[in-house]
Amino acid sequence: MIEHSFDAVSHTLTYKFAGRMDTFVCTEEGPVVDAQLAEASKLLATDGLPPSVLKVVFDVRGVNYIASFFIRICLMVAKAVEKGNFSIVNTDPQVKKVFIIAGLDKMLQVS
Repeated sequence: MIEHSFDAVSHTLTYKFAGRMDTFVCTEEGPVVDAQLAEASKLLATDGLPPSVLKVVFDVRGVNYIASFFIRICLMVAKAVEKGNFSIVNTDPQVKKVFIIAGLDKMLQVS
């Protein structure tokens, strides 16, 4: 399950994930994340702001398992925003280890 919120002041779209981010969950939630990302970009455009100001934060507190599909979603979002505007926070050590092994911990700003 995920919750999301958009802060118009900081131009930040925040997702809070909980539970296992397995392939089944990611298959359902991936398109939702994509649609919300597009919606946030439209809101910025309505305010006359470039899409480059959009920041995305994945808060994974409480997530103890990620499938490769979740990594794919992370990469999709990281490519959709300006370099440095995507981060993954509150990462469980075992989950962070997956990003480290994949060599993505620095690129995706995993903490």
